[in-house]
This record gives sequence, structure tokens and C-alpha cells, in this order.
Amino acid sequence: MPRCAAAALVLLATVAACTPSGATRDETAAAIARRAHLAPLIAKGDHFDLQLYRRDGSGSLFIYIEGDGFAFLDPRTPSSDPTPLEPLALELAATDPAPAVLYIGRPCQFAPGRSDPRCAIEDWTDARFSRGAILAIDQAIDSVVGPNPHRPLVLIGYSGGGVVAALIAAHRKDVALLITVAAPLDLDEWARRMDLAPLSGSLSPLEGRGNLARTPQIHFAGGHDTIVPVDVTRKGAEQLMPPKSGQMIVLPEFDHRCCWVRDWPALRGAALHTAANAP
Repeated sequence: MPRCAAAALVLLATVAACTPSGATRDETAAAIARRAHLAPLIAKGDHFDLQLYRRDGSGSLFIYIEGDGFAFLDPRTPSSDPTPLEPLALELAATDPAPAVLYIGRPCQFAPGRSDPRCAIEDWTDARFSRGAILAIDQAIDSVVGPNPHRPLVLIGYSGGGVVAALIAAHRKDVALLITVAAPLDLDEWARRMDLAPLSGSLSPLEGRGNLARTPQIHFAGGHDTIVPVDVTRKGAEQLMPPKSGQMIVLPEFDHRCCWVRDWPALRGAALHTAANAP
């Protein structure tokens, strides 16, 4: 075996050995949710079973959609469990003061995903934004919204969760505001810039951009983000945003993780204020 290949195998084995177990990652998420009074819920779906956390109250429902999680060990090697090591979207949800908050884990994440026989590696790699994945999350939203289909929804997606949020907002009539955080909204440009294989099994938000023409949007990006460069978010956002009720906000010192959770209460407030005062 070539020396570089052997070294790569050793590195991957070390990463795998040092990665927290699925159960440990589940407990990390559960602890974050408990502190924020978000109750666990499993959504049994036609396509996937999903881990949810929910605070049930009145008013607009603020829905947080998780990122891609621990999908890869390195840029070319998929992991065996995409459950996030640090669920940033859940951490954002935990800071939200709204009476009604819903967090949605992505397909194949957390305990429901590990026990779901429908999950396969492509569901967190090239097909992470497949029609089935989007329908599963949309169905989970419907199960919580229940008999009140006119309840305003605020969709908030982190990273790949922002792609999911945009895809869902494109066909729902009850989305009052779409907010994305560090999201690769132009998937083709993202794959090209990052030298990634095309996401051949995935839907692109740009395909449904006409349906978002009346949906107010705020898109956040970090100036130091090397995982989703600002230009990738900007190129997608410019094609998705309505001319009078859309805005992209770049935080110059932020990267893909820092410092969204720390500053989320202020950023959330700014997004709601901007949307409320749009023409």
C-alpha cells in the first residue's frame, strides 16, 4: 500500500475513534433542548422518520431546520452517521424566545434516523436534498401545524438546512418569512467552488425561485466562512429574493459556526424588524 494511502487510513481511523457515539450526540441535543423547554417528538413519515423538538405555544411558529450534520469524515469519505456533533440549528432554536418553536432534524440523523431502514448513505451525500427528504420535513411541519393551516410560519435553516427551508418555502402558502444562515443556496456554484461532486440526487432551490417571489427573505452569511463562501450564498440569494422584501446580511467576522449562536437573539430581532418594515 502506498505510504500516503496508509497515512490516510490511519487518519480516518483516528477520526472515527475520536468521534462521539450516536447516543452521546443524541444526549447532547436532548440536553440543549431540555434547557430551552423544548420537548422531544418523533415524526413518523412516509419517507423518513425525523427527530423533532417542540415548544407548543400561540402565535407564529418558528421552525429551525438542521444542517447537513456529520455527513463526511473528510471531503471525500462519507460518515456512517450524519447526526451532528454540535447541532447548531438546535442551539439557535434554544435561544428563541417565541412561545412556539419547532426544531427539525434532517433525515437519517439522531436515533430515529439510525433505526430507519429507509436510510442510505446517499441520503446525506448526493441526495441530501432529494424530493423524499423535502417531503418528509414538509410532512413533519404539517403534523405540528395540524388543524391551523393559516398559522404564519417563519422558516429558519442553517447551512444545508437553509437549502431545505428554501425548497419548502417555495411551495407552501403559510410561510411569512424565510431566514437562512450560511446556506449554499446555489448548489451548482457551491459544488464548483468547493471542488465537490455535483449533488445529482438533490433538488435545487433555484428551480423554484419563481414561487418565492412573494416570500419575504433574509439571508445571513459569514465573511470568513470557508465552507459556504459568501459569494455562493449571494449568488443564490440574488436569484431567490423578491426585489422589495429580500435582504442579504453579511457578518464580516463570522465563519460557518462562529458566532451565530452567540449573536442569534440580536440577529433574529434584526431579521424580524427588517421583514416587518419591508415595502
